Amino acid sequence: MTEEVSATPHRSYCGRWKPQRRPYWARGRSRDLAIALSVILLGATAGCSTPDESASPTACAAVPGVTDDTINLGMILSDTGTAASQAIGARAGADARLRSQNEAGGVHGRKIVYELRDDQSDQAENLAAAKNLVEKEGVFGVFSATSVSTGSAEYLHNARVPVFGLAMEAAWGTYDNMVSYLNRFPSSVVFDTLGKFAKAKGVQRAVILTTGTSVASVAGAERMTSILQHSGIEVVGTVDYAPALTTPATIGRQIARTGADAMFAPVTGDDFVDAYQGAMAAGADLKVGLGVSGYGHELLARKGAKMAGAYFYVAYLPFEADTVAQQTYLDAIARYAPELDPPDAQAAIESYITADLLIEGLQAVGPCPTRQGVLTALRSISDYDGAGLLPAPVDLTQGFGQSARCLTFVRANAAGTGFDVEQPSVCGDQIAGGTS
Repeated sequence: MTEEVSATPHRSYCGRWKPQRRPYWARGRSRDLAIALSVILLGATAGCSTPDESASPTACAAVPGVTDDTINLGMILSDTGTAASQAIGARAGADARLRSQNEAGGVHGRKIVYELRDDQSDQAENLAAAKNLVEKEGVFGVFSATSVSTGSAEYLHNARVPVFGLAMEAAWGTYDNMVSYLNRFPSSVVFDTLGKFAKAKGVQRAVILTTGTSVASVAGAERMTSILQHSGIEVVGTVDYAPALTTPATIGRQIARTGADAMFAPVTGDDFVDAYQGAMAAGADLKVGLGVSGYGHELLARKGAKMAGAYFYVAYLPFEADTVAQQTYLDAIARYAPELDPPDAQAAIESYITADLLIEGLQAVGPCPTRQGVLTALRSISDYDGAGLLPAPVDLTQGFGQSARCLTFVRANAAGTGFDVEQPSVCGDQIAGGTS
């Protein structure tokens, strides 16, 4: 199915902190209007730039997926299967940014459209979807919102097809055609940000919660272990959580028996909250229980008080900051992706930013885009700010597969009804060697 993006003229802002007014998920909506604003903090236009008002494209050499008036992409989404919960809102976030750009005239006179495929959270299906999009549909590039992109990574690299998306696997730091402003589990440039946060909270002994059947979770556990150890924190063990086989109470007792004063969990938001609640019920004395995903009112609405006291980190400004750039994002979600409610889903924000990064590359390459040209243009950007949604600019000249240098940490309040923001954001130093 081909999805087209069209929208009203898009404005770009540089956001600053200001006092919170109304809850962000309730702003700008009437009660009878389903404005499911998505968590697509994928920015307006990066760097406070103006909309692309280029005239119709000049004559260009033939390039797959590029016509005089369109750029055709493929979107591979984990819409079903075990990884689907990690992609909630991803499509809505991308739609909001792409449609707003299209309504503003597109990029150099071309609108951005895409063909959608569901990889069912399976690497083999992910590869099949990629081959279909490249060989049958002839797409220019691929937008990826899945944690099984490893399935098609080598194929798309050999085909020299640009891939833009949510980086949750080591492949994003391995292949130079895979573009992300952030990699949750990087294999190259790594910062000690998480370790600095843990040390500031007085953490001395940590336990890592992982899902052994998930390649991304295992890689994330290894990365977290090395960062914490680099920061002088003892990692007393890794606990494998399989919800189908183990109850939250049982895993909670295992965590408590380790004697750890902190738990770090590169698992789904649901699994983290269940294990965290089980550990607290078992008497674990945790100074920090931290999940890598789950910030947002979608999970809060389902888990409520079970999340009380739990920490999460995000590589963008949390919505409690209430910046002008965030309002631009919320307005875009309300107009172009009203099915997403509440609007602060993590995958939605990250997809919005990723779509903005894609647009940034297409604008920079000029009226005759090529696959390699877009990649080269993006590698020259040293201060990408995610349309004002990031706490600090990202230097893409250092590579696409790097981790975030600056993170913002939030904590679920005692009632499980909202988040308190830890200020300021924590910015780390690069770990020597970049891979430890």
